[in-house]
Amino acid sequence: MENNILGKNIAFERKRQGMTQEQLAEFSDLTINYLSKVERGVAKKISADSLFKIARALNISMDSLFTTDGCEGKVIKKGPYQRQLDKYFSELDYEKTEIISKHFLEILRVSSKD
Repeated sequence: MENNILGKNIAFERKRQGMTQEQLAEFSDLTINYLSKVERGVAKKISADSLFKIARALNISMDSLFTTDGCEGKVIKKGPYQRQLDKYFSELDYEKTEIISKHFLEILRVSSKD
């Protein structure tokens, strides 16, 4: 039963955000086939890591995936470019993330002066 609630919440939130299963797969580094099984409630095993990746890709909390209230109202709005940046940063180590962030902030400061 919990997988069914989980799957319904994932599908609901994905569709609410106008995201395809293919896009969710890309943002979460999971396969479309696996996500389809999770959404339908037929996935046999769902790891905490997979749940974390799905929640992060949808910009929602992991616990909201299990509530009977659904995910509505628990969304941090992010567009596709910000999601791509989040995914990129999550794959880097701390030092590289800090260096890139510093340069990005410098670019923002320079561009805001114009």
